[in-house]
Amino acid sequence: MKKIKDSINQDLATNKLSVFTALVINTLLLTSNTRDDAFNEIIFWICLILEALIIFYFLTMIYYKVKK
Repeated sequence: MKKIKDSINQDLATNKLSVFTALVINTLLLTSNTRDDAFNEIIFWICLILEALIIFYFLTMIYYKVKK
């Protein structure tokens, strides 16, 4: 657990902009996807799962920052 916490603290210090950029780009892709065929439907669900993981990562970073 300590290794995970140290990794998140390091990521928080160095990768704030890249995680935020990934969230913005993924959100834009989600909102612009037409979902009119099977390929776009698959892309939509992959982006939705990625969006949930990014939000979970943000929440984990905040949790460990506040707990620290």
